[in-house]
Amino acid sequence: MKYQDYGVDDFLKDNFFVEWVSNPNSKSNEFWAKWMASHPEQVPTIMQAQQFITSLGYDDYEELREDEYIEMFENVLRQKPKASPAFKSTLTANFWVRIAASVTIILTSLLAYSWFAEKAENTTLNQKIVRYSKTNPIGQKTLITLPDGSKIKLNSGSTLSYDSRFGIKNRLVELHGEAFFDITRDPSSPFIIKSGELTTKVLGTSFNVRYYRGEDKIQVLVVKGEVAVSDNLGSSFILNPKDILEYSHTDKNVTKSVCADMQSIIGWKDGILSFSNASFREVVEKIHRWYGVEVVVEDGFTVKGSYTGEYRNKSLEKVMDGISYASGFNYKIINDDKILIYKKP
Repeated sequence: MKYQDYGVDDFLKDNFFVEWVSNPNSKSNEFWAKWMASHPEQVPTIMQAQQFITSLGYDDYEELREDEYIEMFENVLRQKPKASPAFKSTLTANFWVRIAASVTIILTSLLAYSWFAEKAENTTLNQKIVRYSKTNPIGQKTLITLPDGSKIKLNSGSTLSYDSRFGIKNRLVELHGEAFFDITRDPSSPFIIKSGELTTKVLGTSFNVRYYRGEDKIQVLVVKGEVAVSDNLGSSFILNPKDILEYSHTDKNVTKSVCADMQSIIGWKDGILSFSNASFREVVEKIHRWYGVEVVVEDGFTVKGSYTGEYRNKSLEKVMDGISYASGFNYKIINDDKILIYKKP
């Protein structure tokens, strides 16, 4: 197939053409200048292909209209001089030099325009789209009210983020940590939470999401309403009140069941520290996050079995008294920010 029969897709597959647009030099400029002067009907097609190559990776920017492309090249073609046959050879040579130079200038301008338009549009987008983020340090909880009226209780050591399109283009947030969501109903705009490998979508309901880095499981518990949860592998699940879904990072497995003790999971939002058959490691981690203290365990010491208990707005010392008595270990609070756990003599 010859260049005069090419469409945009054909030019995009032609290595010589792509190389010229991407890395022009004097020889390729001269060739394409002469060729376009001989085939002006293909100029719009060439410019569309050139535009696609230079804008690859960008979805939105202001494009030159086809009539503007044609007008530019018509202006170049109108510069062709009229001369007598005796001077045809010399003038033709000069003409091609002028055409090549003119086309090079136009192409350079177009390339510069494309770059500027792309950068300007992306700069505009960056200025318009603002990212908001709230991070709770260890030991702190926060109540957040979103622009749509939805209320989110953010647990300690957690981060919630969303951008300025929230409530306009979407209702999308991203969570790292744990949060309790009480979502304002809006059937026209689902509320979406991204938490690791899980995406939770609701119209208006209350539920808890837990996704701490370093923990094997992502957890979603529904208090009221209906929640749709999907994973990165394409599996989806519908959760109703008291349904709990857990996703395991280790085996990529999802389990859905009815929660037997909701208080142990969502009590944190009401100031209730709950343990339900928690391992010693889980107890230590929860104490660390809840009170924002460093927990140091004596080398080689551990507690076998599990611990169950509930504390409502209790001090660190009261909680540690209860756990240490039940689990059979001693502890010492150092400077209010560190706990040393060790075995009894």
